[in-house]
This record gives sequence, structure tokens and C-alpha cells, in this order.
Amino acid sequence: MISIVYEVSAYRRLLADNVKTGDIVIELGPHTGVSTASYAKKAKFVVAVDIGKESDGPFKKITAEFPQVRYINADARSFETIKKVMKLAKKCDVLAVDLGGGRYPDTVFKVWGAWSGVFAPRDSIIRNRGLAEFLQRAQIKDKTIIRNFDDSGWLSEWGRATPSKIRDQLAEFKFYVNVKESP
Repeated sequence: MISIVYEVSAYRRLLADNVKTGDIVIELGPHTGVSTASYAKKAKFVVAVDIGKESDGPFKKITAEFPQVRYINADARSFETIKKVMKLAKKCDVLAVDLGGGRYPDTVFKVWGAWSGVFAPRDSIIRNRGLAEFLQRAQIKDKTIIRNFDDSGWLSEWGRATPSKIRDQLAEFKFYVNVKESP
């Protein structure tokens, strides 16, 4: 199941409710770990990845309280980060992506696509306003698009068989332009 939300408290609730006892969770963009702390007790293993320095202090406390939590200060858009996480976990049950919740969904979608292709989660929870708005406004006009797909919360055609495709997708981030920072 793939869930998309925007409001941060809804994201945290959904994440805490979806993590089952014994799950392996990869959380991208946990910020100060409020969401992580809400489910960590139930999880078998958690890898939290955040590039922000504001995460370092809170995650020292979280990893001390929950020894099954590993924190990596790195960029989720980097294939090198995926490789680091693969050394810790070969799969995950829940993939959570909260990269700021902004209006521009392309980065969030590419990150989710790359990570879900590698770790094949049962559930994906994505927080992003742009994706939420897109889905609210979308109307499916093609009757060949079915409601239920064979896979769950990941893109089956990506997967580990095509790591070069994932690496190439992530390489596109070097061309990313932040509209707010553009001249």
C-alpha cells in the first residue's frame, strides 16, 4: 500500500499505525525524530536517513533509547546512501519519505522510486503537498488503468536487477533546480 499525506501529524499517525511489531523501517527525512520515536518500540530495526544537522542531537538520544535504530546523516538522493543502507538492511517492510512536504513532487517521487525499487517495502508512506494535490485533482480517464496492482508499496520493474537504472535516476538530481533559489 502506498499512502500519501501532507499534514505532518497525519503523517506521524499513519506511520505509527502502519509499523507492525517486528517490522524493518527505512525512514527518509525523519528530521528531529518525532515520528521515529512514535513507532521505534514496535520495530525490529530502523534506519533513519537525514541530511540536516539538526537531526544529529535528537538521534543521539533516540539511538540510546532504542538500540534497534540506526541513524545516518546523509543525502537520500545519493546512490551512495542507498548502498550504505543496504549494508544494514536488505529489505524493509515500511518505507517512509518526508523530504519537506513541499509543492514540487519530482524529487520526492524519484527518491521514493529509487528506494522502493531497492528495498521493496510492503507499505510506503510519503509526505508531500505536491503529490497530494496532484492526486486530488487527477481523474483517471483510461479504463485500462486498474485499481489493484499485483505488487504492494514499490515499483516491481525497478528492483535490484537494474541498479544502474536507479543510479541513473538519482544522477538526475544534479540537474535539480530549486525554483525559490533561482536567479
